[in-house]
Amino acid sequence: MNSIPRTALDCQAISEAFLALHERDGFARLPPSSLLHDSVPMSFVMSAGLIQVENDLDEIVAETGGKFAFTQPCFRHFDMQQVGADPTRLSLFHMSAAFHIGSTERETVLPRLWYFLTEVLGLEKERLWITYLDDAEFGRDEASYQCWKTLGIAEERLVGLGQEHCFWRQRSTGQIASDGKKCGPHTEVFYERDVACPACKNREQPLGNCRCGRFVEISNSLFIENYIDDNGKLIAAGTVFAECVLGLERTEMVLRGLPSVYHVRRFDQWREQICMGISCPDLSQQQALNITLDHLSAFVKLTKDGAPAPGQGGRKYIMRKLAREAMNQLLQCKLDVLSLMNALMEDQDQKSLALLQEEYVRFNRHVQLVNKNTRYVSHDYR
Repeated sequence: MNSIPRTALDCQAISEAFLALHERDGFARLPPSSLLHDSVPMSFVMSAGLIQVENDLDEIVAETGGKFAFTQPCFRHFDMQQVGADPTRLSLFHMSAAFHIGSTERETVLPRLWYFLTEVLGLEKERLWITYLDDAEFGRDEASYQCWKTLGIAEERLVGLGQEHCFWRQRSTGQIASDGKKCGPHTEVFYERDVACPACKNREQPLGNCRCGRFVEISNSLFIENYIDDNGKLIAAGTVFAECVLGLERTEMVLRGLPSVYHVRRFDQWREQICMGISCPDLSQQQALNITLDHLSAFVKLTKDGAPAPGQGGRKYIMRKLAREAMNQLLQCKLDVLSLMNALMEDQDQKSLALLQEEYVRFNRHVQLVNKNTRYVSHDYR
């Protein structure tokens, strides 16, 4: 498989390359799922995991032989407070994922991933760092460690971390995990950027803990081999599986040498339109711009998938928070909120525009009630 010219590398191209490589290796390509799922009734689909397919897993395994891949949009409402300041954090992002049900062979998953990152995408090997499980309670993921060594990863770039970093466990059961909470070790790939952060340069804390953006996690491979009970006891799983995921916006960011995920191509048009009203944005305005880009894109995608109108409680509250925080950020930049939103939404889903216009009326009324002469800073979206 030929490498892709870096000038053509955006989220869509990276996704296509990932899926094409896995199709070549016998994986069936599945479509993405809606971000609304019954198992998370108060929120939205948060990862490119089995939540989207597990209710139909038997049928999918029968059709695909247990090997399938797809690219999935994901939304994490709990990351909204980190959007803007953190150069790698979005609330709405996209991940390509490949699953092999019935196998956790590192010897197939990790070499394929390494080939994709270094040969197809052309990432510099000397900038890639690997983490793996090395924990006092759960032991060392020897299979992953040895596989990475076989691939030629230098010892100093193999970083063993405890279970809080490299052991995945299902956080809740709900409808899709009646047989218990799935768990298993995972191994991550980080890309090292040229960011002046002495603490990170000297490795004073685990990779990725610092929000400076020097070390960017771009891929994660999970090997689900057990269930875990309420007492923390591991029980061998009847059905094991491997999952390899790739963060598309982060990968585009490092490939193209962008300052943040807010500069990927899917934001270009909106960024240009907003910046027309800000001649020379300062740091706070840059952060406001980042939040606006993220929140409005999430609002549009969630609306298209059937999210309710902004309101009180659950998904309605999240939709209100996305809309009003974006409006608040534009207002702090002294921009005409309604006119700008109309311009941004011109080529978008008309339902999203109508909902935003209705919410702006309520938002503007609330702003005036708070204080007509004071910039709106309240975060009470009820």
